[in-house]
Amino acid sequence: MQSSIWPVVERGRQYAFPVVWAAVLATGVGLGEPLPSLDIESYLSFAPVGTANAASPEEPAFLAMNPEPEALTFVRHDFTRHDVNELEDLYHRSSHEITGGHGRFAAPGNAIRRQVQLRPINPRTADELAGFFRDVSYSLPDVRLGEAVPPIKVERVPADLGTKDGNERKALFITAILPVVLAVNQRVLADREQLLYLRDKMAVYPMRLSPIERIWLEDLADRYDTTADNIDELVRRVDIVPPSMAIAQGGVESGWGTSAAARVGNALFGQIRAGTPQPFTNVAEATDAYIANLNTHAAYAGFRAARAALRERGAPLDGYQLIGSLLRYSELGHNYVKFVRQIMRENDLADFNKARLSSF
Repeated sequence: MQSSIWPVVERGRQYAFPVVWAAVLATGVGLGEPLPSLDIESYLSFAPVGTANAASPEEPAFLAMNPEPEALTFVRHDFTRHDVNELEDLYHRSSHEITGGHGRFAAPGNAIRRQVQLRPINPRTADELAGFFRDVSYSLPDVRLGEAVPPIKVERVPADLGTKDGNERKALFITAILPVVLAVNQRVLADREQLLYLRDKMAVYPMRLSPIERIWLEDLADRYDTTADNIDELVRRVDIVPPSMAIAQGGVESGWGTSAAARVGNALFGQIRAGTPQPFTNVAEATDAYIANLNTHAAYAGFRAARAALRERGAPLDGYQLIGSLLRYSELGHNYVKFVRQIMRENDLADFNKARLSSF
């Protein structure tokens, strides 16, 4: 057996060396060949200006954003089988692929809404405040005609606002507080949009929330003093306050920004802590606390139910109607409601319910 193998091995050695060199030579020739040219334009295409809002057919719906700076991008919730398939894809994505929102935890993929950042200003006098409004061409008559509201944030009400006559004082107060109310409502709407998306998703696949979606939902429920499993109650709480109502209550509670509590502690909405007006760092903090109070306090459950009923009917949120459910906001009860409604009517505050923020 051994003698039959060795002749074959010896003959193989004669050809092994030339074969190896032939392989090396072929490899060298291959490596020496230039790489084929790559036409990068076939892989990259740039849409001309003005077409940025046109999404590719394969592009997920939530990535198609309106290019206008003042626009808020809402995501459709028409739940189809195609949407269910997309939800399954989203569920299997890793958390670092999920994008924006606001709060301690960023909202998962669906909550893509352009947040307008407010520019803070801190006028020392009422005249300085009025001059700033003129410089940016911001006036209430223009807003009533549909002009967007500049994204400015008055840090505090000028101490000498009370020196102006009644009409000018009210106009300055409304002009100052309107963008702040709109900004707080915008953040609430961003949370509400994401909440409705998760509610619809759970209705189809109750166990398919991703970890980051569960964290976000639990954090939202904690901020609104309820639990994540009580989704219907959470939907009732996470909603806006009509600007007409917020402005009217702020004007009534602070004397159009002239009360001592407003001038010293930015207390515009009559909130009380330990028997005294609750102070705030700035007007935005006071406005945020006011809206959070209406959305969470047990005394205002009737307001939230009335607002939810309007949503169910697809009706606009009418501040004149909703203030009727806030009998417990003041010890004056019905007289308080009548007075706030009078303020809304005399100053045509319902005009501002459709106001929107712009961007510089």
